[in-house]
Amino acid sequence: MSGAIFFDRDNTLTMDYGYTWKISDFAFLHDSAEALSLLENHKISVFFVTNQSGIARGYFKEADVLNFHQYLREQVALKGGNVLDIYYCPHHPDYLDQNNSKFCNCRKPNPGMIIEAMKRFNIDPKKSIIIGDKISDMQAGFRSGIQE
Repeated sequence: MSGAIFFDRDNTLTMDYGYTWKISDFAFLHDSAEALSLLENHKISVFFVTNQSGIARGYFKEADVLNFHQYLREQVALKGGNVLDIYYCPHHPDYLDQNNSKFCNCRKPNPGMIIEAMKRFNIDPKKSIIIGDKISDMQAGFRSGIQE
């Protein structure tokens, strides 16, 4: 089993304009693209795990997030990096519909997105880290077995 780095998306690697989903708003944060390139050069697996409650709130559609993530992956690749996968939670407990219960296991601080990636890609949590800008990012990491 190998380790990985799990990154939050908004305000960690990309600019956060509040519910950022438009490709025209895409921008890397500081030197994050170069950092992702260095990680790829060292064969370190990279994942993004991001809450996207704007979907549940009706601000944008799930297809918009998928398009944004495809563009993000392309921009990372142009800089020499690689993202193995991007996991996102479309839920919010205050904005429910027939497809969204009050509780989901994927919305950080819950560990669902990270655990799913670990199972799918055979990732060892003890060899992994999480990087984010909020305590909920760290809590999701700890709850998934990441110790640092």
